[in-house]
Amino acid sequence: MTAFLAIVKLTCRSAIRSHIFRLLLILLLLSVFLLPFTLLGDGTPKGEVQIFLQYCLGFAGFILCLSSVWLACSEVSSDVETAQIHMIAVKPVRRAVVLLGKYTGVVLIHLALLLIAATAVYVFLSFRLASSEISEQDRMMLDEQVLTARALYRPVRPDFNAMAQQELDRRVAAAKEHGQDVFHYQDDQMRQQAFLEIRKELIATYGLVSEDDSVFWNFEGLPNGLTDDDVVFLRYTVYTNRYYTQDQNTVRGQWIFGVNYTRPDDNGGETVVSDLVALPEEDILSAAQNEMPVPIRNSFFVYDGKAEVGFLNKDTKTGELNFEEGRGPFLLIREAGFFSNYCRAILVMAIGILSVTLLAAAVAACMSLPISIFFSAAYMLTGALANYLVSSIPDVLDFQAEYTGTFGYRYGDLMLNLIVPLQDFFVTGHLANGELVSFPFIGMLFLKDFVLRMLPVFLLGAWIYTRRELALVSKRG
Repeated sequence: MTAFLAIVKLTCRSAIRSHIFRLLLILLLLSVFLLPFTLLGDGTPKGEVQIFLQYCLGFAGFILCLSSVWLACSEVSSDVETAQIHMIAVKPVRRAVVLLGKYTGVVLIHLALLLIAATAVYVFLSFRLASSEISEQDRMMLDEQVLTARALYRPVRPDFNAMAQQELDRRVAAAKEHGQDVFHYQDDQMRQQAFLEIRKELIATYGLVSEDDSVFWNFEGLPNGLTDDDVVFLRYTVYTNRYYTQDQNTVRGQWIFGVNYTRPDDNGGETVVSDLVALPEEDILSAAQNEMPVPIRNSFFVYDGKAEVGFLNKDTKTGELNFEEGRGPFLLIREAGFFSNYCRAILVMAIGILSVTLLAAAVAACMSLPISIFFSAAYMLTGALANYLVSSIPDVLDFQAEYTGTFGYRYGDLMLNLIVPLQDFFVTGHLANGELVSFPFIGMLFLKDFVLRMLPVFLLGAWIYTRRELALVSKRG
């Protein structure tokens, strides 16, 4: 234990003397104390706070991850390049202890910097809000939509497999009724292909709303203990056609909410009655995230943990509106305070530092300094590319998708199953939108990325490090 603590202490001292580490530390200070004065939002207090949280914390976390990769590679690989590993080999200190001590030293110094940066950002944000003149309406909007922690509930996804099978059976029956040839449906391979085509078509048209037509979404698992004072928010993004273009236009629509109430029945008891309440028509900006409080009392809107939301297309210009499945509508309900959510976001960033340092230490244990840095950077860039390939293509590949897009999506999905993308550890977008960073999410992230992916790589690197050839080092000595 004494040797382990000594290695940790020496690693921290070596980090402070590193010129690259000092440069990255200066960039960290600039991101915390200078970047807030250069960021401009949409002119509203809500937009400014969102930009501040997303970019200041995000840039600080990126700098710390970059610094931890550099320092871990430098500290571990320098033992071999400077022949110090030969001195370690003749002492009663296992090389695995040396590797673990260096990793711990790099992690401790960066976790301390993360804590300092997070504290500075929070204090600066609090001071800025306290010293700014914000109207009561803007203050309420900040408290309800940004400075909070709201759980996000998605609508129940239809069973497209059952729907596709039902549609296929209907088409076969209709073809037989009209005396058409159904020979191609009798072959298993052709029938499976027809089933997949129908399923893709159903998924591609899910969320499409024609003019004067409506679509409904059902929500389940909502909390039952809501009072009428709790605010439930509806978040959505609507597009002007099925291709999810980013062209912004003003469209017209009407939101519909399901309500449930009780009334006396003929037997002297009570019967639950379900009805629909439509809001007045309104203009909506397409291809933009919209958010509104549900203007229905929760005692009527949420019943037995369920709710129903609908939309009526009243736009006469475009004729067809589209709700992309991954963009809403969602329901958001407050579950915790902002400070608690802020601490959870910092915890996720800390897990990111632990993970990338684990990777860098494992790679540096097997390779030289330039190669280990290059490999670590390539690993993170590949994860970013894979995440972009998956997120840039709609989650649902419809029947009009290009083969190149399909290949890119499949490749990105495969890489995401093998590589830990750095974006997993940056939840500043959730924080800026007032979304809850839940403990189950943090636990799953730690288990999936740190324990199941990064830790085996580190153990492999430690095993190679303990058996690394020292002949070349001896010759240099």
